[in-house]
Amino acid sequence: MNRLCLRSALTAGCLFLLTAPAVWAQETPKQEAAIDAVTKWKIVNTAIFLVILGWFIWKYAPRFFNARSADIQKAIQDATGLKIEADFRYSEIDRKMASLPEEVKRLRAEAALEMEREHQRVRHETEQEIGHIHHNVAAEIEAFRQEGMLQVRRRTADLAFAQAEARLRQRFASGEFGGLVQDFIHLVDRGKN
Repeated sequence: MNRLCLRSALTAGCLFLLTAPAVWAQETPKQEAAIDAVTKWKIVNTAIFLVILGWFIWKYAPRFFNARSADIQKAIQDATGLKIEADFRYSEIDRKMASLPEEVKRLRAEAALEMEREHQRVRHETEQEIGHIHHNVAAEIEAFRQEGMLQVRRRTADLAFAQAEARLRQRFASGEFGGLVQDFIHLVDRGKN
């Protein structure tokens, strides 16, 4: 790389030195004498400039171009790595997209199965709750029936006692004690048998 830059700079300088006199040679002889002294110094200055420029190019250009080449190579490697990664992701997306209908079908089947399980669970819990309610209602109805029968018996007993009391008062008021004692003895005899 260094030699190529040096050769290019030297070739450009030589071409300039060789072609410059030919271009200025077409001038008229009067102007040639006046320009000739200045032209020689211009050519010398240009040659010195080209030599210094060639030396700077020979000295610093290879380092610059090597660094730039290394940066470009690194960028190419990074881009290649990113491309490979992007291709991998693209293939993964394609694979997932290809299996998407089956995945949707599987998810729908799972959702339907889960819904059926949940329906059965809710139905079972509802049946248990209804059975529990029926049991509680039957127990309450039985408790109300028992309480009603108890109240009817109490009322019947109260009415029977009230009627018996009324008859006893009536008998005591009419003076029929003998019949009452006879009925008591008769009840006692029946209780012994």
